[in-house]
Amino acid sequence: MKFPTKYTLALQILCICYLYKDQKIKITSNFIAEHTGADSSIIRYTMLDLKKKNYISSKPGPGGTTLSCDLNQISLFDVFELFADTNESALKFYDLPANATSIDSSINDATVYIFKQIQEDVFQAMKKRKVIEICKFANL
Repeated sequence: MKFPTKYTLALQILCICYLYKDQKIKITSNFIAEHTGADSSIIRYTMLDLKKKNYISSKPGPGGTTLSCDLNQISLFDVFELFADTNESALKFYDLPANATSIDSSINDATVYIFKQIQEDVFQAMKKRKVIEICKFANL
């Protein structure tokens, strides 16, 4: 389990669209780049993924980017799924040597089992939290 930078960027894009929606600002990839530090081409690719899920819409020219959804309905996990492999393990092991014992294998298996449970706990917590919470906290 990794948290890719495109995941955090996607959360930032959604929050920027929400927090700047009432201002007369055209939200573009360049605008988002100025506020996130990310390269505008990475932002455009991330925005394409968000568009595919109908989280945002954009119009070329004077339109800019706007939200197409209610951030109360999108969980942190919903966005995470767009950019990460939810089946990927958080752990990486060295290959066990040829002379490894059953105890050595059991240690690896037990560690994987416990971390898989921890990962599932994290995913469950992410499913309960909505993107709007970030926006509300950021907009003190």
